Amino acid sequence: MNEKKKCPNCGLLIDSDMKSCPYCGFILDEKEDDKEENQIDKNRVDEKKIVQRLTNEETKKPKVKFLSSKNEENISYIKRLLLFFFMIIGLSLISSLVVVISNKVNPYFLKTLTGQAIINFSLYFVAFGVCLLILNSDCIKVFKKYTKGKTYLNGISYGVLLIILSSTYNVIIHFFFPDLNSNNNENTINQIVGAFPILSIIIFGVIGPMCEEFAYRLGLFGFLKKYNRIFAYIISALIFGFIHFDFEGDMFTELLNIPSYIMSGLFLCYVYDIKGLETSTIAHATNNLVSIILTIFYTL
Repeated sequence: MNEKKKCPNCGLLIDSDMKSCPYCGFILDEKEDDKEENQIDKNRVDEKKIVQRLTNEETKKPKVKFLSSKNEENISYIKRLLLFFFMIIGLSLISSLVVVISNKVNPYFLKTLTGQAIINFSLYFVAFGVCLLILNSDCIKVFKKYTKGKTYLNGISYGVLLIILSSTYNVIIHFFFPDLNSNNNENTINQIVGAFPILSIIIFGVIGPMCEEFAYRLGLFGFLKKYNRIFAYIISALIFGFIHFDFEGDMFTELLNIPSYIMSGLFLCYVYDIKGLETSTIAHATNNLVSIILTIFYTL
């Protein structure tokens, strides 16, 4: 007995080997059943693919990136914090220790210009060495970008803009307060520059800016930015401003001068944010070197 199947047209049972329905005359396709089965199999495969894709999307963990800028160095959180805390706390402790020892040996030495110069130069040398130790294997990654000529062109350009920004503020503030003097920090630096010009160019013009950029841009700003960029700008600029504030000096003079440092901090954070550490460092160094060179000429 032949196997029966339904006619797709009239629905009556007919022999499976018939090519046309004897009741309605409908022409039968020998591969009709195969097509239906293939379509069912195809639908099942498609369903499996959809389920697999949804499963992969749900189980796939997004990669959390610390950096939001393509120019920024991929330095660990711990190293960033160490760079900042060493500059803000470590150097203060070392400075205090040097003062205690000096007072025991020669209490008048620190009051001399030579004593002040030795302490400042030594602290920056120590700071630079410790920064390199903290960065360790990341030193190659960081300093590699300083080999590009375009970096220096950008850095010097931003440095000139920083000088214009600071000069504009100074012109405005001296217009209202013509007798305003520089703060104690700047006065001390100017005296040291006049007495030790070559060392000042190396320390205050190159090593100092590098240390400060490591600490306040790469360290503090780079760390805070992962939480909130605006917060990072504000905190970094304020701290950068107040590290140049002398609480033992004339408060009126210090308060009028500190906005210049805060604006410089904001500007350098911006340069670091859009161009990277190497550009902000060169901009910072350009600003310092111009100031040092002008001071040297004034003292000749």
